[in-house]
Amino acid sequence: MRIFANHAHLVPSPQPGDWWPEGGVTSLLKRMDACGIERAVIFPPFACQMGHDLRRANLWALNEIKAHRDRLTPAGTVFPLSRDVCEVTQMLHDQGVCLLKIHPSIDQHDIADPAARPFYARAGELGMILNYHTGAHGTRLSLARPEKFDDLSFDFPKLRLVFEHLGGRAYFHDFTAIIANHPGQCFGGLTSIFNPAQYVWHVAPLVAEMIRGLGAKHFIYGMDFPWNSEATTRRDLEVIRSLDIAESDKELILGGNLARLLAG
Repeated sequence: MRIFANHAHLVPSPQPGDWWPEGGVTSLLKRMDACGIERAVIFPPFACQMGHDLRRANLWALNEIKAHRDRLTPAGTVFPLSRDVCEVTQMLHDQGVCLLKIHPSIDQHDIADPAARPFYARAGELGMILNYHTGAHGTRLSLARPEKFDDLSFDFPKLRLVFEHLGGRAYFHDFTAIIANHPGQCFGGLTSIFNPAQYVWHVAPLVAEMIRGLGAKHFIYGMDFPWNSEATTRRDLEVIRSLDIAESDKELILGGNLARLLAG
C-alpha cells in the first residue's frame, strides 16, 4: 500500500536553547524510507522559529525541498493575525501551495478574532485548506474551543479544514460532531492519537467506530515529524492497518484522501 502522509514539520537546525528537535530534509526522507512512506506534505517552520518572519519561514522550506518535489509536497505555515498574512498566502498560492498549517497555541491567537476574517475570506477565495492543531497545548482553551471551528465552517463555507489530533481526548466527540456537520468541508487528522503516553490519545476501536460512522473519506493520516519517533510512526501505521474497517478505507486514510484534497 502506497502511503502519502500529512503533517511533517520541517525545521531549521536547532541551536543551544532551541525547543525543537532536529528535523531537516535528510532526516525526514530517512524516516519515510524506514516506515514505508512514499510521499509526505511538509509544514514550514513557525514564524517564531525564523526570527518571527512569516515570509522567510515559508520561503526557506520551499527552497529546502526544491530537489525533492517528487516525494515532498509543500504546505505553508501562517499566523492569521500577522499583518502580511494575506500577502504570504497569495505568494504561497502562486507557488502551487494549497494547504496552510495554523497552530493557535504556538501563535496564541483566538481563531474567532474578527481581525482574522480578512485572511479567512482570502484563503477561501484561493481554495486554501487550513490545517489546524486542535486540543490542549498549554495555552488558554478558550482560544480554540470546538464550537469556534464550527462557526468558522459556517461563516466561510469555501474553506476546507483539517482538525489534527481530533481535539484530543477532551474534545473528541465535539470534533466528530463538527465533521458530521460539515461533510466534505471538514476532515479529521489521525495524527499522534494512538500513543497512550500522549495527551491526544484515542482508543483505536472508538476511532474505527467513528470512521465507519462518518465515512473514511473524512480522515487523513499525519506523521507529526520530527516530534514522533520512528517507532511511534511505525506503531501508528500498524494500528491504522489493524483497524476494523475495509482495506479500501485504510487506503483512503493512508493517502487517497490527502491526494484528492490537495487536487481540489
